[in-house]
Amino acid sequence: MNDPYEDNSPGPSSLGRSGRLVVPSDTEDLPVVAKAIVCATNGNVNVVPVANADDAPVPFIGVPAGYVIPYQVRRVMAAGTTATVYTLED
Repeated sequence: MNDPYEDNSPGPSSLGRSGRLVVPSDTEDLPVVAKAIVCATNGNVNVVPVANADDAPVPFIGVPAGYVIPYQVRRVMAAGTTATVYTLED
């Protein structure tokens, strides 16, 4: 496969080059800090941004499919998350 972007340096504002389905957890961080979280279905998403404490999640209520959570995220909480979400990674 020809990849004309393989030499581009990834950064916070660049498009993602990989992603994975998130299994929400109230105790475990994601394996890699996500550049952002993308909602695949309508619902609620409760995230812990990379610089927040464990007890300081940020809730997003009633988000539509396709919405991008605008935080670098280290954890997607099981409590309060009803949407199916994917990571956006370098």
